[in-house]
Amino acid sequence: MKRFLKACGFLSKRIYSALSTLPEDFCRRVCEIRLRAGKPLSLVTFDGCMYLTATGRLTGLLNTQLFAVTRADLKESFNRLCEYSVYSHSNDIASGFITVSGGHRAGVYGTAVYSGGQITGMRDVGGINMRVAREFCGCAQSLVNEAFKSDFAGFLLCGAPSTGKTTLLRDCARIMSDSMFKKVAVVDERGEIAAVSHGEAQNNVGVNTDVLDGYIKSQGILQAVRTLSPDVIVCDELGGEKDIDAVISAVNSGVVFAAAVHATNTDDIKNKPQLYSLVKTGAFSKLIFLKSGEPCKICETVSVGGDF
Repeated sequence: MKRFLKACGFLSKRIYSALSTLPEDFCRRVCEIRLRAGKPLSLVTFDGCMYLTATGRLTGLLNTQLFAVTRADLKESFNRLCEYSVYSHSNDIASGFITVSGGHRAGVYGTAVYSGGQITGMRDVGGINMRVAREFCGCAQSLVNEAFKSDFAGFLLCGAPSTGKTTLLRDCARIMSDSMFKKVAVVDERGEIAAVSHGEAQNNVGVNTDVLDGYIKSQGILQAVRTLSPDVIVCDELGGEKDIDAVISAVNSGVVFAAAVHATNTDDIKNKPQLYSLVKTGAFSKLIFLKSGEPCKICETVSVGGDF
């Protein structure tokens, strides 16, 4: 409940007031809060989508008596997410997301502003998707058992959005650090794994874990290898060419990787050259696929070798 209210606190006061009175058991199941200009406020749970009526009640039905998001709500929420300093968050905005304390991440879209062929900003915000971050200590124990049942080797966690990749990686870091006594380096480019605030991780990623917060993944990986002598590096959403080069360099230094990518099956990986190249670096002995619609649940484990 506290994490849900913390996420709501970055939205407009009107929306926060409406959401703060919801039942605690329902709040625990909300994973996304969606704001769209002129449309009903929607709350996405693991079971489906719910809406608020104008009187503050929950309903799964669309009708004309729902709590609607105004342009003023969007403007105020956007400013609060940026801590009233849009310029300091310009890189995040250009990438389409803003990560706030607690590890909550707001996807933001509107009218893109281009310069030199690149998105440099945004105007007329049209919608915000606040993803509520949560810790589930112990949720990755079966994953760790599966990944390391034969030896301590790297694994790649694969799944569609909202399948729990980041949640599992966070708990993997904690387990490897506290129970396996490994030196762990978390390269947390978007601040979603450790949720560092003022230099201190807000999420429990383990006592033997170092967090490189806000580092571009490729740079963070190389710096971790140079300065922290990690046994394992944990990072989310690998895939770029520079990421691949950094992974190869780290593997040659004896580092094990626990990482994640967006892929739902082996065909996804084989059909995406950069992902295929990443798998073929030798950094990962297993591909662990997660179930869609059932967060943090393993559906298949594939050993890497040959053409998988």
